[in-house]
Amino acid sequence: MRRLLALFTGLVTVAALAVAPSAEAADYPNIRSVKILTPGATTQIEVAAASGSDITKVRAVLRPLGGGPETVPVDDFELVGGTATDGVWRTSRPVTVAQGRWTVDVELTNAAMTRNLPGRAVIDNGLETALADVEVTPATVDVDHPNVSFSARLLARNADGTQTPVEGARLSVDQPNGQSVTAVTGADGRAQGTAVFAHSGDVVVSYYGDFLHRPVRSAAVRVSRQQLKTRISLVVKGRLIVGDTVTITGKLERQDRAGAWAPLAGKQVDLQFDKAVGGDWHTIASPKTDANGVYSVPVLVTDDGAWDASFANDVNLPDDYQSYDMSSAGTNVMPVYYRTSISGFDAGPEPVGRGDTVTATGRVLRKMADGRWDGAQGGVVHLQFSTDKKKWSDVAARSMDIDGRFAVPARASRDGYWRAVVRDEGYSSLASTGPADYVDVRYRTKILDFTASPEPVVKGRTVTIVGSLYRETTKWTTFGKQKVSFYFLPKGSSKWTYLGATTTDGLGRFRKGFKASKDGTWRAYYGGSSAYVKTYRDDYVDVR
Repeated sequence: MRRLLALFTGLVTVAALAVAPSAEAADYPNIRSVKILTPGATTQIEVAAASGSDITKVRAVLRPLGGGPETVPVDDFELVGGTATDGVWRTSRPVTVAQGRWTVDVELTNAAMTRNLPGRAVIDNGLETALADVEVTPATVDVDHPNVSFSARLLARNADGTQTPVEGARLSVDQPNGQSVTAVTGADGRAQGTAVFAHSGDVVVSYYGDFLHRPVRSAAVRVSRQQLKTRISLVVKGRLIVGDTVTITGKLERQDRAGAWAPLAGKQVDLQFDKAVGGDWHTIASPKTDANGVYSVPVLVTDDGAWDASFANDVNLPDDYQSYDMSSAGTNVMPVYYRTSISGFDAGPEPVGRGDTVTATGRVLRKMADGRWDGAQGGVVHLQFSTDKKKWSDVAARSMDIDGRFAVPARASRDGYWRAVVRDEGYSSLASTGPADYVDVRYRTKILDFTASPEPVVKGRTVTIVGSLYRETTKWTTFGKQKVSFYFLPKGSSKWTYLGATTTDGLGRFRKGFKASKDGTWRAYYGGSSAYVKTYRDDYVDVR
C-alpha cells in the first residue's frame, strides 16, 4: 500500500507541474480535501476546493487501481457548503462501483481553466485479504547460517464470508539491508522464499494488493542475528628497550554455535599502543591472520606504554566483521625502568574527625628519555603513616590512573604524618618516596534530631529550627554550651545568608525561630574548635 500511495503522490506532483499556470496567472483551483463518505461499493464523494474565481464545475473520474481502460465519470456534483470560490461539493446521488479498488481523479473548472488532479482518493471495494500459516525459520541466524525461510498463504474473503486462495499474487519480505525478496503464490495461495539476514530485524510478510484485493501485512517475527564469539591473544616477545624492535604476535579464533573453537583466517587485527607521553591510543599496525589464525608484526619501541590487539571493533570494517563479537587482548603498561617522583602530594581534609577518612592525592611522575617528567602509566601507590616521621607503617594502597594521578583513602585515628611511596614491584619503575604531610585529628561532632518546621509553612509565619549537637570522645554524647549558627539558602540561589546563632543547652539541644519569606534550605552549623571538627545539617522548607 505504501508503494501505491507513493506512486499516486508522484503522479499528482507530475500532473500539478504539467498543468500549473505561470506566476502571472495565479487564478487556478486547488483541492483542499477529497472524502469517500461510505466504505464499500456505494458511496458519495465529497470535494472541498478553493479558487480565485468561481468554480463552475467539479467532476470525478474513477479508474481501476493499477491501471486499466475502464473508467467511470462522475458529473453530478453540487455545492453543499461555502461559496463557489471556497466551498464543498458533493455528489447528489451515491456512486456505485464494481468489485475492486478505484482511484479518484478530480477535475476543477473555473473561468480560466480546467485543472486535473489525479489520484486524490481511493474507493476501496476490493476483497479483504488475510495471510495465514505464516512461518519464519529459524529465529536465530549467524554468519554460517544467514538464511531465513518464510512461507505464507494469501486468502481472499468472499462476500459470503468464505475464504479462497489468491493465486499469482506477489508476497514480499524486506531484508535488513533494504532489499526485498518476493515470492509468488500458487494455486493454494501459498508462497515461500528465502531472505538473507546480515543483521537482526523483523520479518514481515507483505502483500501490496491489486485491483481486486486489498493489501495486508503479517505480524512481525523477530529474527536475531547472533554474533559468533571470538577470542584473541597478544604476546610481546623480548624486552621493551626504547629503539629496539620487538615482535608482537597472537592468535584469533572463533566459536561456532556448537561451542567449537577454530582459527579465524584472513581477518584484520587492530594493534594499538598507548604511550606514557600523552596517553593516546593509536593504531600502529593492522596485520592479517594467516590460515592458522596467527598474526605477527615487528614493532619499534619508542616509549613505555600498553599494547592492545582487537578484532571487529571498527564500524567501518566490512559487513562480515559484524558477524563476530568484538574481542581484544592487551597488556598493562610495560615500562622501561623509569625513575619516579611524587608531585603535589596532599593529605586531607585538615583537620579531620577521628575515625573519618583521610584521602591522600598526588601524581607519580616518570623521567622520560629526553629528561622531561611526565605522568606515570600504571602501578600502585602505598600510603604510609607515622607519628614521628621516623617509623612508618603501611595503611593503604591504590592503583594510580593512566596519568599517574592517585587518590588513596585511609582511616584517621590520631595526629601524625602521611606520605606516598612507590615501590619497585615489577612495574619497571624505580622506587621513590614523596614528602610527608601532617594532619591534625580532632573529635567528631554531628547534629541529630534535626528539622526545620512546619513544612510547608505559610509565608510570613515562623520556621522553627531544632536539633541536638553531639560529640564523640570515647563514645557519642550530647555537646552542651556550644555556639550553633543558622544560615538560609533561597531556592535557585548559591549564596548562603547568615541569620543568627544560639547556644546549645546542657543536653546539646538548640531551638531557633525565623520568619519564612521564600522557599529554601535552612542550615544549622557548628564551627568546631581546636579539639572538635565542624558539622552541619540542612532541611528544605516549602513556603506557600
